[in-house]
Amino acid sequence: MTKIELNEFSILADQYILSGDHVSLDTLIKRFTEQDFNFSHPVHEAHYLYILGNCYSELYKTRKTEWYSEDLMKSVIFYRKALHTLSKADWSELKDNIYLYKNLRSMIETNLASRLSSQGRALCCIPHYDKAISIDGNPVAIIAKADNESFLANSLYDNGHSEYHYFIAYELINKGIENIEQLYPEQRIPLQERGRLFEFKKMV
Repeated sequence: MTKIELNEFSILADQYILSGDHVSLDTLIKRFTEQDFNFSHPVHEAHYLYILGNCYSELYKTRKTEWYSEDLMKSVIFYRKALHTLSKADWSELKDNIYLYKNLRSMIETNLASRLSSQGRALCCIPHYDKAISIDGNPVAIIAKADNESFLANSLYDNGHSEYHYFIAYELINKGIENIEQLYPEQRIPLQERGRLFEFKKMV
């Protein structure tokens, strides 16, 4: 796959995801997964796999009718493949593009964590959120982990463990509010007045 083809795939995927055109998105996935590609660099392959993960993640949101979702499973698989492929990249070749590499790694870790959380794997996702936050202070990872921590706190019967997760969620919400300008308007809603995380913070 050439860089031009990868950019075309990325642009179309974003377009269909943002517009909610899931029929075209499904067709796009089939078009790009029915053939094998060679890539000039592992980072390009990782980016391709990350886009596929995002596509299946979007389809999962609209087609989740049962506890088991093939779309959700595929999104997790492609994010994991993207991380594995990214690990093959030679750091000595990435010196001029280290920011792009780290940014991609952070986004993959964040999205993988969120989909693991969607599978009910509320503990398995935490290391991935933490990795994304450690890379670049990813504000999306911060608020997503806050959501996950609040879920854990409300799910545990042991008060000691619940209080720990309440505390972590509270700290993350504060950090998210501090970095709210880095988020898109729709991503800010949970942290704003009457948003679920804002209201959670008031109750803790």
